[in-house]
Amino acid sequence: MKAHTESDLASGDNAALASDFDKIATFAPSGYTKWASIAKDGATAAKASNTDAVKAACRGCHDQYKSKYKAEMRTRAIPGA
Repeated sequence: MKAHTESDLASGDNAALASDFDKIATFAPSGYTKWASIAKDGATAAKASNTDAVKAACRGCHDQYKSKYKAEMRTRAIPGA
């Protein structure tokens, strides 16, 4: 995720960023109940060129799931990566 979203955010490529978020929404792990909705919010924000809302979506997901994901799923293959 990081390899794609960071560079798209830095370059201001909102179309690619929206696509990134759409893909991220599709591989929500079981039990990560808000993952998909957060990613969809990020896609909507990217489509609207709202960088602050894009960053808020990233932050919201990371605050909620980053530690848990690293502990439980670190070796999980990311589909399409």
